[in-house]
Amino acid sequence: MKVAVIGAGIAGISCASALHAAGCSVMLFDKARGPGGRMTSKRTGHGYMDFGAQYFTARHPKFQQQVARWQQQGVVSRWLAPMYQYNQGQLSASPDEQQRFIGIPAMHSPLKWQAQAIPSEMDCRITLLQQVSSGWQLTSEQGQVFGPFQHVVLSIPPVQAAALLNSHSASLATDTTISLPETLLQPCWAATLVLAAPTGHAAGGIFVKGEHRSLSWISRQNSKPGRAQVESWLLHFSPHFSASHLQASTEFLQQHATDCLSEIIGKPISVTEAICHRWLYAQIDAGAAEMNLSDNPHEGVWLAGDWMRGGRVENAWLSGDDIASKILALK
Repeated sequence: MKVAVIGAGIAGISCASALHAAGCSVMLFDKARGPGGRMTSKRTGHGYMDFGAQYFTARHPKFQQQVARWQQQGVVSRWLAPMYQYNQGQLSASPDEQQRFIGIPAMHSPLKWQAQAIPSEMDCRITLLQQVSSGWQLTSEQGQVFGPFQHVVLSIPPVQAAALLNSHSASLATDTTISLPETLLQPCWAATLVLAAPTGHAAGGIFVKGEHRSLSWISRQNSKPGRAQVESWLLHFSPHFSASHLQASTEFLQQHATDCLSEIIGKPISVTEAICHRWLYAQIDAGAAEMNLSDNPHEGVWLAGDWMRGGRVENAWLSGDDIASKILALK
């Protein structure tokens, strides 16, 4: 059985890995240079810095087993730094019993390790999905043709999945019109501030609550094992702020992030460098109506991703693993 998995984030890697382990012929595609998706970290002059997912939890037994395997391989570790919350203008400790995990030395490390055995085409944007007599054929932005495949898994944001599902030839378009919640994933600006001098603050992560409309999350990157030792703070801006400032300059974001961080930790800071990244499809719209989506919108085409299950890294992994099981049941 030949399967194409488009999208090398955690859902895609989970699906492709399970299929590959079961003996399927799997090809993994991604438009980026390597696996990771929203778990991708950036390598900087100071070391790795996380710009997307900041940590993950493991509640489901199957995912707990996977995390244990990653720990044995040394690509995942506990993140033990204390958590805080900022609410109604007050910063306070927010202790809990939650176990939080991170990739080592970067968030994408477990995905990179797991993907190394899977045939892949990185830096390859698939722009056309066509149904042919023997299955599904994929065409890249550069005009490369791949396939045919008996199954295609779209482990990409819904707006990108919708574009592919509507790119195919008229033979599929006449069957049905497939509708996906294209605005479900909202944008997020991420800004990392490298400080000239340490603040001495103990917080590893800060949940931003209440009336603060600019931010949703802050973390101290150097509180994470394997990361840059220089003190640096990652700020995730809220969906509302990010959508309102999609074309903002690095200078604007640096100044706003500096002001916000100084306000929240209660002391002036001096920034030597700011690194910004814009995620167009990041956080799930909390106000979105409950979905009732089929993960198999057309015969041989499957949808996977955290957005199918309400968000979170764990749900992305479970989504991909579940699709692999459904495909294997058809062998």
